Amino acid sequence: MLVLSEKEVRRLIDVEELIQALERAHVQFSTGKAVMPVRLVVPLPEIKGRITSMPAYLGADKALGMKVVTYFPENPKQGLPTILATVFLYSTETGKLLAVMDGTYITSIRTACVSAAATRALANPETPVLGILGAGVQARAHIRALCRVRKIRAIKVYDLVEKSVQSLIQELEPEVGIKIEPVKTAEAAVRNADLLVTVTTAKEPILSADWLKPGVHINAVGSHRPDLREIDAATFQRAKVVVDSREAIMAECGDIILAIKEGAITEDHIYAEIGEILAGKKAGRKNADEVTVYKCVGVAIQDVATAQFVYRKAIERKIGVNVEI
Repeated sequence: MLVLSEKEVRRLIDVEELIQALERAHVQFSTGKAVMPVRLVVPLPEIKGRITSMPAYLGADKALGMKVVTYFPENPKQGLPTILATVFLYSTETGKLLAVMDGTYITSIRTACVSAAATRALANPETPVLGILGAGVQARAHIRALCRVRKIRAIKVYDLVEKSVQSLIQELEPEVGIKIEPVKTAEAAVRNADLLVTVTTAKEPILSADWLKPGVHINAVGSHRPDLREIDAATFQRAKVVVDSREAIMAECGDIILAIKEGAITEDHIYAEIGEILAGKKAGRKNADEVTVYKCVGVAIQDVATAQFVYRKAIERKIGVNVEI
């Protein structure tokens, strides 16, 4: 069994190659060549935490695995992240455990890489202005990934915590070579943006349809529980809506679930899964003024495909520690 640390996982991931691997994974899923249940969540009421398991099987890639995620809200007091993740990869021939690797970085980068794939498939070719709501780990990962698929000339970032925005700017501005502007309101980040990313933990909408520029593409990432909501119902009414998994969205996504409960849209308003677009089963953007939304909750095929990608690279480059169990 190969054990890979977060540092080793980071060394092994090439963003452009991973985008392609995740595109293949979503095509497999949306064409019936992958098996993936909705995530299983076990609440831990005494500590207001939870443990989640996310298994998946990708037949064409011979990838079988599971991510386990824990959420312990008091962890920062002990100098630990609130969310920790581990990915287990198994042989599709014997069921033997092949690898155990850190899943925390995998979670952030795989999410951003699928957003990049969705951006390539749905956004207008010219998207010079990127607006970001949120300034955490996912905001950083998305800036890095989106700069690989679009020529971005300006970035505007809004977060309730100004220090988080300044930290992001100091870290990323020299790396990506693009001016990153801190803005004081969500509206300021959204107006005139050609490309938007929402990566917050908001419980009420922080993005209004009235602010949207015609033709904008939105990667809506932050709302991944039925009680969380970043985007107002009017935005979904106006937009072509593409998702990572219909089943997962209808079980977990507050943005969509609450818009349906309010009668603003129906489940049929979900136009396609991103895998259907990438497979050519459905068309993407129909014109330059169409508003498009890629709404994701994060699914296990992304973790398993990324783990398989990392494992193969590790074997090629002889990285990691082999352990007998």
